[in-house]
Amino acid sequence: MIWLRSLAFHIGFWALTIGMGTLCLPALCSRRATHRAAHGWAAATLWLLRVCCGLRAEVRGREYLPDEPCVFASKHQSTLDTLVLWRLLDGPAFILKRELLFIPFFGWYLARTGPIPIHRGSGSQAIADIAQHAAVRHAQGRHIMIFPEGTRTRPGTQNKYKTAGLSILYQTLQCPVVPVALNCGLFWPKLTFVKKAGVAVVELLPPVPVGLPKEEMVEQVRLRIEAVSLALL
Repeated sequence: MIWLRSLAFHIGFWALTIGMGTLCLPALCSRRATHRAAHGWAAATLWLLRVCCGLRAEVRGREYLPDEPCVFASKHQSTLDTLVLWRLLDGPAFILKRELLFIPFFGWYLARTGPIPIHRGSGSQAIADIAQHAAVRHAQGRHIMIFPEGTRTRPGTQNKYKTAGLSILYQTLQCPVVPVALNCGLFWPKLTFVKKAGVAVVELLPPVPVGLPKEEMVEQVRLRIEAVSLALL
């Protein structure tokens, strides 16, 4: 039964993605229109998950949503968490690997949403690029979203936190960092076909304030994210 429900979701998801990707091509002429199309696609995908798989997302900690643009540092376990965070934060500027922009159709839309792409092999230049682009996005009133571990992780595991990107955002933007814990990988695991029923939780945590030494900031972010993500299991 769970396999059939997952199959129904995948059929609906690809029909939705190909259909919207084709019909909304004119939206690429406008960044605002592209944002609206991306919101619609994310909302429709979350609806398909509820209807086909019995999977819904719950957001906790909304009281920690800031009034001003800031940095969000999140655990990353699944495509599901990116969909939830995109809608929750009204289209933040994701820091992501540049190669994603080269994917046909998907990459075109992604590029028009104004992310912060990085070339992982460029070393210190990648960090400088993050600082430059993040300052522009922040000035535009957008939140910045970073995954400090750099990739998706399995629930209950932890990758080494990459401190350089998060530290440069903290120093350059001089704004709080909101940690985000979640358990989405329990329901939509990395590189798996089956989507499990249940309630996936994305939880915003108390912000780490401005003015701390960067090492202390990163450690506070790490401890808060990992403790709550483990508790959500």
